[in-house]
Amino acid sequence: MNILGVEFETKKLNYVLLVCDGDEFEIAQSNRLELSETRSRASLRAFQTAVIAMLNGTQPNVIAIKDKPESGQMRAGAAALKMEGILLASATCDVEFVSGKRIKDCEPGAGIRAYQQNAYKAAVAVYRKQAA
Repeated sequence: MNILGVEFETKKLNYVLLVCDGDEFEIAQSNRLELSETRSRASLRAFQTAVIAMLNGTQPNVIAIKDKPESGQMRAGAAALKMEGILLASATCDVEFVSGKRIKDCEPGAGIRAYQQNAYKAAVAVYRKQAA
C-alpha cells in the first residue's frame, strides 16, 4: 500500500510517500511543490499539472493531509486552501485529514528534511490507523 503524506506550508506542498508492506514501511519518495502566484490562472494550472504528475508518479492508495483549521487564529491561508482544493479535485483515491494531535503522537522520520516531517507523520498516522 502506498500512503502519500501531505502538508501545506505557505505556498508549498510538502509530501512524503510511504510504501507499506504488512508491519513495515519505508520512505520511497519525498519532495515539495510550490504555487508561485495565488491569483494567476497560469500558476494555478501549472500547480495542478505538477500535482497530477506527482499523483501519477506516486500512485497513492490513500492521501494523508495534515489538517489545517479554516477559521480562528491558526487558520490556513489562501494559498493552502487553493492547493488543498487542487489536490482534492485531482485525487483518484481516498483522502484522510490528520489532526495535529495525531501528528504529534508520531516519531520523527529519519533521513528526511525537517520541513517534510509533518507530511511524514501524517502518512505514518494513517498507516497506524489502517494497520490496527
